[in-house]
Amino acid sequence: MGTRARLNLYLALTFLLVFCTSSAVLYRSLMDGAVAEVRRESTLRMEMALAVRKYTIEEVRPLLQQAGQTYRPPAVPAHAAIRSMALLEQDHPEYRYREVALNPINPANRATGWQEQLIRDFGAEPEKTELTRFTEGPTGQVMHVARVVRPSADCMACHGPSDHMPADLLQRYGTQGAGWQLGETVGAQIVSVPMAQAIAQAREAWWWHVATTIVVFGALFIVLNRMLSHTVIAPIENRSTVWRELASKDPLTGALNRRSFEEQAKALMGACSAKGAPLALVAVDIDHFKRVNDSHGHAVGDAVLKEFAQRMLQATKRRDCLFRLGGEEFALLLPHTDLAAAAALAEVLRRSLGATPFSGVGRLSASFGVSALLPGDGLEALMCRADQALYAAKAKGRDRVECAAFSGPEPAVPA
Repeated sequence: MGTRARLNLYLALTFLLVFCTSSAVLYRSLMDGAVAEVRRESTLRMEMALAVRKYTIEEVRPLLQQAGQTYRPPAVPAHAAIRSMALLEQDHPEYRYREVALNPINPANRATGWQEQLIRDFGAEPEKTELTRFTEGPTGQVMHVARVVRPSADCMACHGPSDHMPADLLQRYGTQGAGWQLGETVGAQIVSVPMAQAIAQAREAWWWHVATTIVVFGALFIVLNRMLSHTVIAPIENRSTVWRELASKDPLTGALNRRSFEEQAKALMGACSAKGAPLALVAVDIDHFKRVNDSHGHAVGDAVLKEFAQRMLQATKRRDCLFRLGGEEFALLLPHTDLAAAAALAEVLRRSLGATPFSGVGRLSASFGVSALLPGDGLEALMCRADQALYAAKAKGRDRVECAAFSGPEPAVPA
């Protein structure tokens, strides 16, 4: 995987991690905020109902008592709160306020279902004054905030023993709601607020966050890619190319080095063996090169090596097949080439090298040893046969091509 691909992968993984974490935290925060907002609305409406009750006790009830009325509903705090909040619900029908009891005077205020259980929960936990419940309504989840109702001395005038209840109250409702005890858990004030709108707003805000984050990251990703391409990736890739060349090439001649030879030879041998294709190796050694260094100096010798490599490269037309193995020893690796074809190419190279003098030293010759890949060969065996053929060329007077012995007819070497 290239540097750019790895960098993009790291950026993408980092974004994904940050995005998922931040989105999860934000979603939870927005949902908690929605619940808190609904709770604030519920608390506000509960305070409104309590304000009506207080106003009724302090302002309305004394006036009606002065008028000599025994029982008047407007003087009852619960009745006043329920009626006042009902008027508010005409414009906001989704909000509800109720005062329910296990044994109310008005049957319409009797607790049922989860309301009854809520009152019993208050009774089971006397230290609790407020509880929250959630139910499913027509438009989604509804929050119910409830405050416990425990009768005070004012309540006992209507809810105490039945023989102490006002006559007109008994006449209207009978003995319902009688028998309450001071401090007993008898009911609850309940404000019901739908959560659908608050949750929808929270989700909308979350989706805006998701969309904005994706757009911002996309733009940032493009900008970072361009910046990093110019300031980091391009220089690294350029240096990597240079480093690869330095690691694979002989710095003097420009031919591939011995390390590259071994890597490519093993790869090509495996590929050619798998396909049943031929492969040839040509070992090349400049004749009497020591005399050049001794007579003209190493600087001239280096120049001869460079020129020799350039001539070989030009003659073979392939820059990936010439290798400098060390000193004045070179090798040609020829895939899809049999022994005869490799020997013919070596003969062409030998004649070409000897036809033109080298700068500063005159004419030079070279000896060639050719071997072909045999079944079961390893690189060492292939090189050993090429070296043996090269030694044979040296022993027979140099400036010639010799082929490694193999089972079968000896290939013809051009005269």
